[in-house]
Amino acid sequence: MRLVSAAALAGSLSVSGRALVLRRDSEAAAHNNSVAVAKTYRQELHNFQNVQYFGDFKIGDQVISGIFDTGSFELLVRSTRCDHCAHPTAPYDRTKSDTYTKNGTVAKHVYGSGPCISMQGYETVTVGPMVSEGQSFWEIIRHEIHALDSAKFAAIVGIGPNFAYGNTDKTLLMSFGVTEFSVCLQRGAGASGYLTWGPTASAEHRDAHFAKARVLGKHHWVTSMHDVSFGPLTQAMKPFVPCTGKGCAVIIDSGTSLIAAPGLALQQLSKQIEPIMEDCSNLHKLPTLRFTIDGTEFTLPPKAYVMRITGAVMEADSVWDILFFKPKLRKLNMCMPAFMQIDMMSQNGPVWIMGMPFFRYYHTTFDRTAKEMHFARASPDCSPQPFRVDGEEKTQLLATDSDLDDGPMDMDPKAMVPPSLSSLIDTSASIVDL
Repeated sequence: MRLVSAAALAGSLSVSGRALVLRRDSEAAAHNNSVAVAKTYRQELHNFQNVQYFGDFKIGDQVISGIFDTGSFELLVRSTRCDHCAHPTAPYDRTKSDTYTKNGTVAKHVYGSGPCISMQGYETVTVGPMVSEGQSFWEIIRHEIHALDSAKFAAIVGIGPNFAYGNTDKTLLMSFGVTEFSVCLQRGAGASGYLTWGPTASAEHRDAHFAKARVLGKHHWVTSMHDVSFGPLTQAMKPFVPCTGKGCAVIIDSGTSLIAAPGLALQQLSKQIEPIMEDCSNLHKLPTLRFTIDGTEFTLPPKAYVMRITGAVMEADSVWDILFFKPKLRKLNMCMPAFMQIDMMSQNGPVWIMGMPFFRYYHTTFDRTAKEMHFARASPDCSPQPFRVDGEEKTQLLATDSDLDDGPMDMDPKAMVPPSLSSLIDTSASIVDL
């Protein structure tokens, strides 16, 4: 494979490219002997600061915390091979494993937030009752990704729909034989999320009661999106409405903390909405965010797209560069829109990313076989509820008084996970291949 540099994106944000093989010391023979369990397994995702959701799994006999990321493919883990890494959580240690097999391939993953050098190996990976022996994974041996120095997770577990760019090693989903899984995040501050391995509803029930979107990309859970607006779409608003005409591409990504959108689109949206008060006093007056995904209208209430910045002391400016609506004064405990800026053009139009705010309101099922995504309304405990009620599409997820009583979601910007950390997108060309 060849090195693909990450393109510089506006707002000091870019997304990652693909891996460059630097050296191959040895080849492993037989791998990926897996044990797939037919029953559905519901895995809890622990919540840190409402911007990181991670689950526990085993590499060998070692329990590792990982972020399960629909925006990437490979299993990447912080390990003891990284002498200069900060280790806020326990790293993987190959010397303590009897099931580790060396491969020796060294790769450079190019991320917008910094490069990462890793070494490929094979291990037994266990998630709940599912086991994959000889699973391909990558040990980080050096990186400049600042978010990893303080993250509550030590691994990025890619659960994208296909092989990684230029790679033929089975992903964890393939090794487990999992063709369908779902992600949902509870809406309460500090509440857990859930990753369900396996089906949550019959195909008949899903087709009758859930919304559906075709997966357009080969490597990502991406589909089409049109007409993004605050409030009902009017003729006067059309010049300020993103994704009209041919529309945009939207990646449904569980590993991104906020909603990411092109800079131009965010400028258009800012003209549609009144300023958000720093004390959130006008939250109840703000409109619903509306957008159409593959022909079906979705909505998000103000609580989904407004955040309250919290934290002790801002130690660096770089995190603020990923926020489009940057306040003039970097105060704490203030409210602002929960958007990131990302400028990227794909074969299906400008790229958006629906991150964690989306999963708090929509239980999302990813189907690798049918190449579809299915959306249900998320109940308070994250069980899927019909998207359609009494034969009508349930698209009015308006913020109720009880929903607004708790105020917006509190978030620590230092802990936010940008798309550049969680996605492996080839940005070497002006038109990216999703």
